[in-house]
Amino acid sequence: MTPTQQYLFDLQGFLHLPGLLSPDEAGSLLDASQRLERDALACAATGPKWKSVWGPEYWQHPQHGYFAHGSNGAGQTLMVEDFWHFPSAFDFLVGHEPTMKIVRGAVQRDVGINNSELRIRYPGNQTGMHMGHPHGCGPKYRYSVLDGKIDCVMTRMIYFLHDVKADEGVTCFVPASHLGRFAMPEPTAPVDREPGVMGIPVKAGDAIFFTENCRHGGFPNLSDKTRYTLHVGYGPAWLRSQNISTMDEDVHATDALLARLSESQRKLLRRARRAAM
Repeated sequence: MTPTQQYLFDLQGFLHLPGLLSPDEAGSLLDASQRLERDALACAATGPKWKSVWGPEYWQHPQHGYFAHGSNGAGQTLMVEDFWHFPSAFDFLVGHEPTMKIVRGAVQRDVGINNSELRIRYPGNQTGMHMGHPHGCGPKYRYSVLDGKIDCVMTRMIYFLHDVKADEGVTCFVPASHLGRFAMPEPTAPVDREPGVMGIPVKAGDAIFFTENCRHGGFPNLSDKTRYTLHVGYGPAWLRSQNISTMDEDVHATDALLARLSESQRKLLRRARRAAM
């Protein structure tokens, strides 16, 4: 993280990173995400069911082992967690060095991956605003600056695999809400009319990195275009899974996935398990 990026991240709670992925990388990931979408929907009725402690029921792919939740209906979201397990186009994102240079500027201890989601937002969908005060004030969401260094527990990188214009459901934030001390005064306001909210149009290959403490969501997708984004959560290695399907359990990593990865990649997914033992 450069000094300018550090300044903006501390000031805003997020960073827009144009071109973090190359055009070829973004295109390959979009193709893989669409194949994974078809794969996940095909086993929705037959895959083993998994009840999250947070309530939603997931199904699990019987071969690859990832978890999925939602549907492809109008206004809906399909979420595939642990998308790494769909071999093997996503593997290079584990330890992706341009990403890690940013992450290491915000997580000061040994880093682990605690969250991985393919989010598919269909026309008419929106994502309600969440986090910020008071919801983002728990210890898992802590944002602080210690000895001149940003020190976060939960951070997230969103990779954009195609252009997203203003009316296509852009990701949005309330800048500096990670530093706020008062609850949002209009809790029923539509996401695109929440006080202080800012949407961020992006190009294919762009990414947004943010602290989970910052209030964020997704504007309504008013187009006929389906949106595909990949989300990866980073934090200190002791933090266990923050996927909804396996919340606070060991990070879900199958033997087949680990066998494909390098040792440095395996550490990002397995260190939380070792630390908990």
